[in-house]
Amino acid sequence: IGMFGLLLLRWRINILSMGDKEAGALGLNVKLHKSLLILFATLSTAGAVCVSGIVGWVGLIIPHVGRMLVGNDNRFLMPVSMLLGAAFMVVVDILARSASSSELPLGIITALLGGPFFVYLLKKTKGGNW
Repeated sequence: IGMFGLLLLRWRINILSMGDKEAGALGLNVKLHKSLLILFATLSTAGAVCVSGIVGWVGLIIPHVGRMLVGNDNRFLMPVSMLLGAAFMVVVDILARSASSSELPLGIITALLGGPFFVYLLKKTKGGNW
């Protein structure tokens, strides 16, 4: 339900990213759409955690990778992020099952991949300085 709602709102998210005044001037009910956005994002997060547990790195890594691939336009970024997230989790699951004789938790592998990626993003956005 949450992802369906976010997909319906994706072009409005682009308008909201311009700022409240600009979005209001374009005829968007800012308060309503922000409330709907928070509701659908919360439902999506709750559903993901309920099904897969706390694999939080995926929700942080994949949108950045998607943004690098398709840019900031949410009409394209949201579907690409969903597909990349699913593909990433399949790859991580295969790695977790084949890495050793006992299955590793997915959270360990996603943390091992996510930590260095965020260090890279931090260095990139800060101009190489901490």
